[in-house]
Amino acid sequence: MMFKDATIIPELSPTSVCIAIPNEAACNAIAMHLPAHYVSISCYSLADLLENISTSQPAIILCHDDLMTGEQKASVSSIKEASQNARILVLGVGRTMEGQIALLKQGARGYFDNNLSPEKLHFAMHAILNGEVWVERYVISSLIDELTHVAIPEISPEQKQSLASLSPKEIEVAMLVSHGSTNKMIAHKMEITERTVKAHLTAIFQKLAIFDRLSLAILFRDLR
Repeated sequence: MMFKDATIIPELSPTSVCIAIPNEAACNAIAMHLPAHYVSISCYSLADLLENISTSQPAIILCHDDLMTGEQKASVSSIKEASQNARILVLGVGRTMEGQIALLKQGARGYFDNNLSPEKLHFAMHAILNGEVWVERYVISSLIDELTHVAIPEISPEQKQSLASLSPKEIEVAMLVSHGSTNKMIAHKMEITERTVKAHLTAIFQKLAIFDRLSLAILFRDLR
């Protein structure tokens, strides 16, 4: 399919990634299969991870579930404190829906099932670097439902006024986000590029004074 506004994608710039798995062979296997624009460092313990990211400040952290020892919330919080701008993707097998939701609430950007292929991991990394979350669609839908039931977001007068300023395309993008659609799914549905989807989201965030797609999803879930 040819997109309506297809453009040439420029060469990707180097992106730092920290791989934290308590197994050297597993770390090396992931690093070996990363696309060329990723620059990786490996850690084998939570303490090693915290020490490295405080100085290297990677763009993305791949942290294995096995390192979330003891109090999980404290582990995620300590990682975020050491590297505030990094996106955290937790790797593991068999974490329940409730467990994945807990990770998102604590600040992780997603959960990746290690049974999936290296190519899927690259998709997951690309997604969270572009402001998305990586979990099964039913998980994010359940999270939106849960947060909506806990506290339905109040729409400020400024947001009410700003809603009227959204273009039809921006409204369509926002509604698709509220259904749990990824940027790739939205691009396919609307026959535009993912870059255009991101441009729409940036404009929406600015107009509505919100900062992430989960807040947008909750807001439009209430408006549906």
